[in-house]
Amino acid sequence: MTDKKAAKREVAADGKKGFGTIIGKISGKERLELEVERLNSRIAELEHALQGTKNQLEKKEALARQAVADRQEAESRLNQELVRIHTLSHELETLREESGGKLEFRGIETLSSAAIKAYLSKLNSFHSPANDLLTVYLPYGTRLSAVLPEKTLSFLGEETRSLLDRLDPETGLVFFYDLHRMISEAIVPPVPVSFPAWHLKGSFETVPLEEILNIDFRMLVLVLHAGESFIGFAPDARAFDKEEFIKSSVKEKHSKGGFSQRRFERLREEDIAHHMDKFFETLDNILEENSPINCVILNGDAQLIKEAQRRLPLNLEIIEKPADIKVEKTGGEEILRTVLSSRRYLL
Repeated sequence: MTDKKAAKREVAADGKKGFGTIIGKISGKERLELEVERLNSRIAELEHALQGTKNQLEKKEALARQAVADRQEAESRLNQELVRIHTLSHELETLREESGGKLEFRGIETLSSAAIKAYLSKLNSFHSPANDLLTVYLPYGTRLSAVLPEKTLSFLGEETRSLLDRLDPETGLVFFYDLHRMISEAIVPPVPVSFPAWHLKGSFETVPLEEILNIDFRMLVLVLHAGESFIGFAPDARAFDKEEFIKSSVKEKHSKGGFSQRRFERLREEDIAHHMDKFFETLDNILEENSPINCVILNGDAQLIKEAQRRLPLNLEIIEKPADIKVEKTGGEEILRTVLSSRRYLL
């Protein structure tokens, strides 16, 4: 009886052992399948990422090819423009050589304050339904090509532009032009044009110029010559309230050479230095009594003007007026009229 029970227990134990082995085998297979599935999923992710990278690379290659094409096209256009510029420059140079000294202003005149007002009144009477009247305001140092668009600039003839480029007055200029060349002239005002502007319409734009001419400012006029100079103060740019003529004994220029000339020139320079000291002593008193000053107009000998510019206060606006004013032959009223005059150039 005991042997039978023992045999049954052995059979049961063997059965359990075999079943456990089967379960273990099944579990291992599932783990392999899961691992394979995980690896396949990873492969799919990598393939997707690879495809994305390929797509990006293809886009970059396409952009690079387009950039190369764009660069080649730009270089081609640049070469064409360089050839065009070279051709136009050659044509311009040829035109200038052919014209030589023939390009001249049709006329130049000085306009007093009253005359410039009458001139602007006549200019304002012009009207054109075609809107082809051009006005350009050019401050000092500003070229026409820097203000006008290329299309508008092309309406002006080469001769007109060349003549206008000759003018570079310290106060700037105002250019009046109609596209049919009935009017082509420039006005140089006595005080600066402050900003560039252009107008193409049915009438000339004269208001800014009229405002410039009507500005009330406290001004000094300095006319400097060796031995005889002038200082004038005008509180409203209309009449001098203070006039000073400064005279000193200055030797005339020496034409002979050698030691005698060097000694003479040294003595002359000492005379001029004494005259300038006397001039600035008077000027300092006028500045002190009539401050503030808005503007100083300088005229006279170039070297003395440079000396005056060096010694004047830095906060003063200085305008150099190129006019031949002889102090000994001109009174204060005439000096003021001269420095406040405008210049008209017919192109």
